Amino acid sequence: MADDGLSPGDLLAGRYRLIDRVGMGGMAVIWRAHDETLERLVAVKVLDLSLSGDARMRDLVRREAWAAARLNHPDVASVHDFVQVGDFGVLVMQLVEGTPVADLIAAGPLPWQEALRIGMRVALVLDHAHHRGVIHRDITPDNIVVHGDRVTVLDFGIAAKIGEPDDDSTGASFGTPAYVAPERLDGTPAQTATDIYALGVVLFEMLTARVPFRVRGWDDVAVDHGPAPLLRVSGLPAQVRSLVTQMLAREAAARPRAEQVAQVLREALSVKRSHLLVAAVVTAAMVGAALVIWWPRPQDQPTFPPAAPRTSVAVSRTPPASPTPVPTPSPLSRESALYMMLSAISDGVAQGSIRPDAGLDLQQLLRQAKSEDAIEGVRDKISAREQEGAISPATARDLKTALNNLAASY
Repeated sequence: MADDGLSPGDLLAGRYRLIDRVGMGGMAVIWRAHDETLERLVAVKVLDLSLSGDARMRDLVRREAWAAARLNHPDVASVHDFVQVGDFGVLVMQLVEGTPVADLIAAGPLPWQEALRIGMRVALVLDHAHHRGVIHRDITPDNIVVHGDRVTVLDFGIAAKIGEPDDDSTGASFGTPAYVAPERLDGTPAQTATDIYALGVVLFEMLTARVPFRVRGWDDVAVDHGPAPLLRVSGLPAQVRSLVTQMLAREAAARPRAEQVAQVLREALSVKRSHLLVAAVVTAAMVGAALVIWWPRPQDQPTFPPAAPRTSVAVSRTPPASPTPVPTPSPLSRESALYMMLSAISDGVAQGSIRPDAGLDLQQLLRQAKSEDAIEGVRDKISAREQEGAISPATARDLKTALNNLAASY
């Protein structure tokens, strides 16, 4: 447990009055404090005393200030100040009230709609950060806070610049093993795919209340665990299952970008809302029809024989209702349709219904396809590969159906 040597009531930088500790980790302590200059509550992050003499650890606090200062997003905890206390810096941030996603998961799997909503908001934050050259590198359920409809991403403490060499030989900036992408152990330059892997783990965990791979330490991170387990969640759209599988790919190049993740999750949620609206319209129409046919007669109304004509007359005199327009989901964008097609091929290869060389061939053709004629060429290639036994008949049918969505986007 971290120890910063501070106590409630201490005044930092002549301005920030400490109130109580609200978070503790292995490297730092988070205090709730009162900004006596601007009369507001803030969060103050102070490095553990045992690490204050380590220049690399001191730099992590400065790095977090650098990263957050480059972001202007409502779902990122903003940095107010960076002050010097003794030999090390202290970060002053927005105080975020809410429930960490880790606490929500502790109670069991989240409803899939809520898991997708949270995942989409985090993906949008990552897209914003990646476009500004910042990689978070520590996306975990503890660093995502939910408060009402809002979702806030915290702790850019081990953030890096895109392309920055990863020369950490101590593992101090590796984060939590279960969420660390395999390539981080290889010392490769910092890349956005690292955040996508971590978010994939978080999505899987929100949906199942468990992480996809058994990872307890750095040796487990290095192990090739194979493809991620299939998500068996009732009602979860198929494109989300494929998406999470892609996000957890061992090879960084096989993972989607943050904007693609956000788009697929948004579209999955949009389709669900459309289905609910259709169901509500149908239910209302059925209830309305029942009221017309079974409306009770007044008490003084004489009783007619069983084949009472009043019912039929009442119905026949009721003007036909105008059909209620039923909203249809908007067509997929070309990028989303292509992504879903590529994901379907990857799934087929993983499941053994597409031979690896055939899968690679199809994916290359798809990436080069720039017109409807080229799309038809892919369709012919699927048929040819099916005939030679490289693609199973059922998978070939599924691929051609997915190809229709891509053709419709041109």
